[in-house]
Amino acid sequence: MPSLSVRVDQATLARVHKRLATLLQQATNLEPVMREAAQYMLNSTVNRIRRTRTAPDGERWAALSDITAQLKGHDRPLFQSGGLLGGIRIADISSDGFMITSDAPHSSYMQRGVKKMRGAFKSKRPSPQVPARPFMGFSDENVRRIGKMLRDHIKKGGGE
Repeated sequence: MPSLSVRVDQATLARVHKRLATLLQQATNLEPVMREAAQYMLNSTVNRIRRTRTAPDGERWAALSDITAQLKGHDRPLFQSGGLLGGIRIADISSDGFMITSDAPHSSYMQRGVKKMRGAFKSKRPSPQVPARPFMGFSDENVRRIGKMLRDHIKKGGGE
């Protein structure tokens, strides 16, 4: 019957200890990878808005109503002055995570939609509605890419 033996000496234990200490340090110092992930999400969000005009889940945004398209002079949702697209920025980065935000005043209306209009539209007639056109959030691909960034960051600590 074959036997197996493992010899562990001080040099082996020292290498294992160094590797574990490095991995632990990488796992507790996530700010560099969070910075990379935040920049990736910023670029991904802006590019998705410009190129595909879809929600993070891939769903196409609702078309503009005819009257809105006439008023804007085009039929591209979320594009008028460029304020929404230009207002997307990284708001916070830490070892715990990051936050992407939009400074545009109407961004929450576009993200969530509007069920009831107030002000000038208030009347006895049914209120116009603005459909949600989500532009912020994580796609499945975003989650996969950021997960890989995290795994690579931790692995890098071992010099591999």
